[in-house]
Amino acid sequence: MDSTSTESAIAEWISILGEPGVIAAKPAEFGASTIGTKRSIPAVLRPENQDQVAAILQIAQRWQVAVYPVSTGNNWGYGSANPVEDGCVILDLSRMNRISGFDPEMGVVTVEPGVTQGALREFLDQQEGHYLVPVTGAGPTCSILGNALERGYGITPITDHFAAVTKIEAILPDGSHYRTPLSELGGAEVDGLFKWGLGPYIDGLFSQGNFGVVVNITLALAPAPETVTAFFFSTKDDAKLEALVPKVREVLRTLGGSVVAINLLNSQRMLSMMAPFPEDKAVDGVLPDHEVARLANRHSVPAWSGVGAIYASKEVARAARRTLRRLLGPVTDRLIFIDQRKVETARKIAHVLPGKLGTRIKGMADTLAGALEIMHGTPNDVALALAYWRSGTLPEPGQPKNPARDGCGLIWFAPLVPIRGTDVRRYINMVERICPQYGVNPLITLTTINDRCFDSTVPLLFDRKSADGTAKANECYRALYEAGQKEGFLPYRLNIDAMDILTSSGANCSRLASQLKAAVDPNFILAPGRYVPKLNQSEV
Repeated sequence: MDSTSTESAIAEWISILGEPGVIAAKPAEFGASTIGTKRSIPAVLRPENQDQVAAILQIAQRWQVAVYPVSTGNNWGYGSANPVEDGCVILDLSRMNRISGFDPEMGVVTVEPGVTQGALREFLDQQEGHYLVPVTGAGPTCSILGNALERGYGITPITDHFAAVTKIEAILPDGSHYRTPLSELGGAEVDGLFKWGLGPYIDGLFSQGNFGVVVNITLALAPAPETVTAFFFSTKDDAKLEALVPKVREVLRTLGGSVVAINLLNSQRMLSMMAPFPEDKAVDGVLPDHEVARLANRHSVPAWSGVGAIYASKEVARAARRTLRRLLGPVTDRLIFIDQRKVETARKIAHVLPGKLGTRIKGMADTLAGALEIMHGTPNDVALALAYWRSGTLPEPGQPKNPARDGCGLIWFAPLVPIRGTDVRRYINMVERICPQYGVNPLITLTTINDRCFDSTVPLLFDRKSADGTAKANECYRALYEAGQKEGFLPYRLNIDAMDILTSSGANCSRLASQLKAAVDPNFILAPGRYVPKLNQSEV
């Protein structure tokens, strides 16, 4: 791609989008990233509708200029709004933010790429739609569609967000329109109620792929239950982890439908939510074991903490609490149940208590309230504070957090781990051995994505202002991946600098994906390098 072709394409894009729809002067400002990546971005395009997207792709094909679509660009820890390869024009879909086709009886809704978690919550409240938003910890400004296509997950009843997607509309790389077979045959309504459609399941190509620009998804929403009760448990003894893990699996199998997901967090992950990073106590950026123990003792943080929620009627919730006590009681030191009423009571008590005690209880109540909001399907940015633990400047109160803009250094390592005590211990040992070698503190969360498998999220936090710290964090990711590959703990998604794990693997599955890609995008102008490798000349 040469500069003349890019300039010619930009001139045509301006003719269809207008000057406000093309940012050509300072696209570098759009490319801030928590992973420290710096891409060359010639321009940013901001269409408002499907016809404009189609025209953009037709122009891109004509001038052989690569384009890279993003929904809102708030893909913290995975590359934010940056493309995989240099020289791609960003296709920013955040202005396409319409919500349509909401069926309050069936509980399905159709959203464009720019619809955020916060916007969907506001829409449902206005419509008196008693459904839960598929929230994540990434915050209210993040795209519903983008997270679903990355196969993100959460802890509300439909934990697998791509599993909730029933229908996809996309613009293919040549500018043509893709709709699913049932919709093409006139069954648009039933198409939105049934995920698998008719014939080959092509929708899956648009998930973690680069086969088209998805402009609409229809997804099923979980109905709001009569009660939502959070439960918190912990063990002070790290040696109990192997016994705790199978009990977590048993809880999900016994209470499936009312308890859908459980998080396990190690002491350092809990401390990152409770205390500022003690830079003066760190050695080469890492807290020594004795300092971790001191902080844990000071803040009453156990070796392992767990959290989940019961989504059920009052009668079922009471029975679920009894079952949780029976299953978790023998392997934990503490198990408590919290609902909104208890949080409000704690806040009232905090108002009348003096000094530090009142402040501490109020802080705990606010944290619990934030966790309960997420469990109720209401997004907030409480969990985003993690990104600022090692670097970044928190925005003024009331302003949204934006870790990429605010200078945070964060790379997510997110491998899959069997829900088996011995495997979890092997995994924990691996992370705790590798991370400190690269100046990274081993903050570990294990989240159940079904009753067989955890996804672990390890935030590699670093000082983004430091070139050495940034390089070490990226080296840490590679070391974790390579060790995990040997141990059987592989990631469920990749950041933009790790796509070569798939694109250079030479695996048969990658070759097939490339052949399918070549059929719809022979010039590889749409999101080149994203999960699917280019064909070699010998394969064309």
